[in-house]
Amino acid sequence: MEFQFLGTAAATSVPLVFCNCELCQQARRKKGKDIRKRASAIINNEMLIDLGPDLCSQAEIYDIDLSKVKYLLQTHSHSDHFDGGHFITRWSEYATKNLTHLDIICSSGTCSDMNHWIKENEPSFDIHDTSWKKDMNYLKSGDIKVVNDYEIIAVDSEHDKRVEALVYIIGQNGKYMFYGTDLLNLSRKAWNIIQNYKLDLVVLDQTYGRGYNQGGHLDSGQVIQIINEMRDRKIINEKSYVYATHISHEGNDTHDNMEITSNVNKYHIAYDGLKLEF
Repeated sequence: MEFQFLGTAAATSVPLVFCNCELCQQARRKKGKDIRKRASAIINNEMLIDLGPDLCSQAEIYDIDLSKVKYLLQTHSHSDHFDGGHFITRWSEYATKNLTHLDIICSSGTCSDMNHWIKENEPSFDIHDTSWKKDMNYLKSGDIKVVNDYEIIAVDSEHDKRVEALVYIIGQNGKYMFYGTDLLNLSRKAWNIIQNYKLDLVVLDQTYGRGYNQGGHLDSGQVIQIINEMRDRKIINEKSYVYATHISHEGNDTHDNMEITSNVNKYHIAYDGLKLEF
């Protein structure tokens, strides 16, 4: 399985447009791994995780042909993870040629909210229109969906109950990964689901530095707690890749400084464009 981080920032990106905090100033100076676009990822260049607002520039930078994407795994519908303006270009009015069929996997609440955006901005459009060459696959926490050689397991993120936000375990050919961005908490039910898998890759939300948590997401201290529990439960081992993503400027540091701290706790900080194979 090949996995690539297309973006590793929280909703505000790094640096923030109008911010002059020390971290944002350093990001502008240092560039490289300290410049972060909104969180999104791709598996095997065919399964997109979150149709985010920075997708066009991400695809150009990393030479990814998004017209070949076959599967869209949508965690939820917040604007830093779903850009309806990209999605509606599948409509014939935009003259998109040779559409690839798209399997969309998300919760029913996320789909409803996505459709609300579409109808608010393009009243004549509807996400359920069959001409868009897509299938909607609705999951709730604990559901398992098999799509060709992929196995998708939905887990409640507790990030937004209104849209039933999800995180996912993705399996292919005996390899499993957990993509846990916009994660507030792992409930007992969530742990019972995850416990059934040996994970080769774990990706966790680290929106905040330790002590800066404003709610809705994890901070670095919580990330460390989850990683330690996964090790105690034998869900991951010393060969598993473990990365933090969805990083904001609130309490976090430059990439290199965060790596020093994370390495002590046996995980890594993701950066835009990072590609992993396992």
